[in-house]
Amino acid sequence: MNFLRFKQAVAVSALLWALPASALHIMLDPGHGGVDTGAVHGPAKEADLVLKVAQRVKALLEKDTQFKVTLTRHHDKNVTLPARVKMAEEAKADLFVSLHANAASDQRAKGVEFFFQNNLPPDEESLFLASQENQMILNSKELHSISGGDELSKKGDVAAIVEDLHRQNRLMSSLRLTQTLTSVWGADQNAAHATIKQAPFYVISKTTMPSVLIEIGFLTNPKEAKRLLTSDYQNDLAQKIYSALLSYKEKMDNHTAKTLD
Repeated sequence: MNFLRFKQAVAVSALLWALPASALHIMLDPGHGGVDTGAVHGPAKEADLVLKVAQRVKALLEKDTQFKVTLTRHHDKNVTLPARVKMAEEAKADLFVSLHANAASDQRAKGVEFFFQNNLPPDEESLFLASQENQMILNSKELHSISGGDELSKKGDVAAIVEDLHRQNRLMSSLRLTQTLTSVWGADQNAAHATIKQAPFYVISKTTMPSVLIEIGFLTNPKEAKRLLTSDYQNDLAQKIYSALLSYKEKMDNHTAKTLD
């Protein structure tokens, strides 16, 4: 990269970060719904559970003028994955947060998992989970394609730089968001173990804003499933997600203020 292109890259990068300290628009995406129930184990149904948690997060965000919030679904209805992405894009949301509940053949599996999209090859377990959450609408070739990111478009040097910086900015912001979520969970010694993973989930691969997919717990773990069904734990999950979003916004606003000094 020559010096001129380097200066252009630095200038565009600064602009990408210098977002106004206005209300942050969160697109909350309760996974599944309607005929697509998601994982079901005993009385625990993924579609119902994540909708309840999403509604609790929405209620917290609506009380805070620093946020604007939209849900991809408000009821037990089926919404296709492309439609969810389209809603986020048309609303020009700043962040996309998708909520799901996990399942595993081993009942001992437990904890919260935060997924974000990057350019690293996903492991086999994450690919399998992504295929389940993607409702089988994508074949293996398409999964492989979205796991590695898109190639730069052929629009010329400056446009290619801008496009690449947008993508890198989105990936880094998504990572910061998942790290913030993990920090909130880690600060509570009674919270479920939380890990960061990456996988080609459709909704976090196709949205152009920073995004995260949260697996809030394992329905196949009897103890965790029982806890997930309680209102108290659903409120606790919602509070943690809200706290993480608030911390992320504060970090972003501080970075913007320093950029503008």
